[in-house]
Amino acid sequence: MILVHRLLYFSLCALFFIVGDLYAKNSDDSIRPFYEYKGNYGKEVESKKTKFKSTFGYNLVNMGRNWSPIEIDIVHAAFNQLPPSFHKIPSLKSIYRLDKIILNAENSSGEDIPAATLPSFSTIYENTSQSYSVFVQKQELRVELYNPLFHEKQVDLINIIQHEMAHAFDFSKGFLSFSDEWISLTNFKVLHIFALDGVRDSDSLFALVNDPKVNNYAPTALRNVSTYSRQNPQEDFANSVTAYIHYPYFRYTHPARYKYLKKNVFNGKEYFLNDPNVNSFEEKVNSDLEKSLNNGAWGDVNTILIELSRSYFPELEQKIINRIKKALGTMSVSQEKDKTLTLATCYLMQPEGLKLRKNLIRSGRISVKQILNDPQCFRYARDTFEKKLTKWSPSNLYFYQDLGRGFIQFVDPVLATAHVRGFDTEYLWKIFFEEEGRVILAEGSSFFRNGGNGSIKIDLMKSATREFNFPEGKILRIELMAKRTHPTNFKSFESERTGARFIIQPWFSYIGPNPPKVRVNFPLSMLKNTH
Repeated sequence: MILVHRLLYFSLCALFFIVGDLYAKNSDDSIRPFYEYKGNYGKEVESKKTKFKSTFGYNLVNMGRNWSPIEIDIVHAAFNQLPPSFHKIPSLKSIYRLDKIILNAENSSGEDIPAATLPSFSTIYENTSQSYSVFVQKQELRVELYNPLFHEKQVDLINIIQHEMAHAFDFSKGFLSFSDEWISLTNFKVLHIFALDGVRDSDSLFALVNDPKVNNYAPTALRNVSTYSRQNPQEDFANSVTAYIHYPYFRYTHPARYKYLKKNVFNGKEYFLNDPNVNSFEEKVNSDLEKSLNNGAWGDVNTILIELSRSYFPELEQKIINRIKKALGTMSVSQEKDKTLTLATCYLMQPEGLKLRKNLIRSGRISVKQILNDPQCFRYARDTFEKKLTKWSPSNLYFYQDLGRGFIQFVDPVLATAHVRGFDTEYLWKIFFEEEGRVILAEGSSFFRNGGNGSIKIDLMKSATREFNFPEGKILRIELMAKRTHPTNFKSFESERTGARFIIQPWFSYIGPNPPKVRVNFPLSMLKNTH
């Protein structure tokens, strides 16, 4: 979303975009996966805190919420997996334990946010010097952990902690994620955002946005929406760090990121062996899948599909679904085989996977209950989609002009799920004169029938219901919603609306250079610890 007078990438704080209760239990009444100690255990806590400080260099600080021994143990385990370069970062002194994040009145309550890394920053394009500057807030570098974090499964909990530490490491190195090398290899592009009250030759805001033509940004954790890494280079960087540690296919899906991190972040440390017999990601997946199917290692097939689901590979997924269908055959030979392979297809974002599951239900080889009892399958079940996901609005909405034409760009994490469930997605937009009683300037729509990676770019002129021209110097507002319609049963669902304000000035240029040569400005008190 375009902010008028400033662009704070609050997502630097690694605010995981959890929506509803699909990705995390979000109240203290939830059943915790870790045993919560009762009674007085102060000496044990202090002993574990002291050990953590001596091992990694950070204080574990109570901030309205006391650390428990089991929480310290799991944080210790997460740090044990990190390379030494993440230990004793000079500018990071403490890890804080709070009930929840403290947000200002402009933001949400923060009840679902598991963790955050501060400080935030603003991005300014300085017109006189034609330079891109990041201004970091005068605030200590700190990692904060909140109650929802400790409702997560252990694998996700560790991933989140390491994600936050990736932000802290990035900060301590002067923001590798803003470097020309990282921006270039990740295909983010610069957009200038003109302030509504700006004048000619004044400074403006800028944002780094993903390229819709690129199918795969950094792979995401299963608890996150698929478009998470597309939000900005900082989230892409942090997700890449956790992928390097946890995802065996990362070196094949994103070789440029892997090579960069191996050299600049992990100092050569690797977590998975390279397979010298394969030359590409598809070759690696096919090789591993063939071995697993031939050996009857159905659990390994499930693991392969989990890794595949972290990014977007529609053509490869369709081939894999056909292989699983062939492996299942026309008759059941093993209930365990039927169940494992069927549930594994829930990680594939193609409608053929859903059709396969329906056919297996009809033939009695698996039950609806078995499918819905699986968390991954439940996320994309009919009721979850129709009652929850269809309400999610698109996000990260930007307006810009290029070669005299107006465009909007945004992300829609539900697009692939809608495609799986057989729904077409139509994006409907309207542009209003904000100061003239919401008089409509233009409206239009754009259809997406074949799914996609979730990053959308729409040509406003081409998709409008009639020809129109943008007025100069007028404050305009664009509102956008997603409509999901099933072409067979005609069910239809509309999302919440999202919007952005903008103003057209004929002399303003929206598209910035690549790379932008971003300069990060730290408060004087921080400089000695960031170099």
